[in-house]
Amino acid sequence: MNYVDVCAILNEKPREVYTSATSSNFCADVTIPPVGNKASTLINFHVYGKACDKFKDLPKGSRVYIHGAKLRFDLESKTYSLHGGVIAQVTEAFPVFNDVILTGRCIKDIDQTDARAFKTTADGLMIANQTISVNTGRNQADLFNFYAINTAQDKLNQAELLVNFTRKGTGITIRGRLVTDAWTDKESQQRRSITKIQLVQMTLAPKSGESQPKSVASQTTVASTDNVASLWGGKTVEESTDPWTQTSGGGLPDLPGQYGSTPNFDEEPPF
Repeated sequence: MNYVDVCAILNEKPREVYTSATSSNFCADVTIPPVGNKASTLINFHVYGKACDKFKDLPKGSRVYIHGAKLRFDLESKTYSLHGGVIAQVTEAFPVFNDVILTGRCIKDIDQTDARAFKTTADGLMIANQTISVNTGRNQADLFNFYAINTAQDKLNQAELLVNFTRKGTGITIRGRLVTDAWTDKESQQRRSITKIQLVQMTLAPKSGESQPKSVASQTTVASTDNVASLWGGKTVEESTDPWTQTSGGGLPDLPGQYGSTPNFDEEPPF
């Protein structure tokens, strides 16, 4: 699973991007509002198909809600991008969403002796970093770094759970949010930033060999009728505008940069 719901502001008027002799898409740099004391997240957003009709005419500064997009990560440039989904122009009164849901496998054991993977601070915070490999189709995958942070007083200690229950190859579904840390480099005095996924919830896949739950028989029946009421003023669900869902295999589109085949789980990516 790769599913993103976010609110964003367009940093520019959408521009057309050539993809082939018969198709093109529109893209724009957008800013996702900050979470807590974090910085805003700058990310490139690509739109395909019929959704371009609404997207291409939006002016710079428009506020949009992006529903059901897919998150990609380019290992070469170390940048994130969003693709597809349903777009709606909204106002300041609209709630701010920042939800990322990913399903895949952990690519490493967390080394508690490595401060880049696990550490506790003088303030009592516990921080654990993990990396998930998410299949993109055609025997390829994207890597996403995510982290859990909590205090010793938290009822649900997500960082400790990551350390104790995730290993290389562990199946996991995470729900998180895109957050960006920004700082000034002491040597170069340049402004730097890094975007990661902050864990909110997680579900581990069942271990192999565990018994399957018994099926539950339905105890409710629904009466049939020929009178079908019209809902939402007769509106229908918008069709998927993601080109990769229209083809066999359901893979995500290839992007510039080096993705390669499914990652070698013996290699440890840098944080």
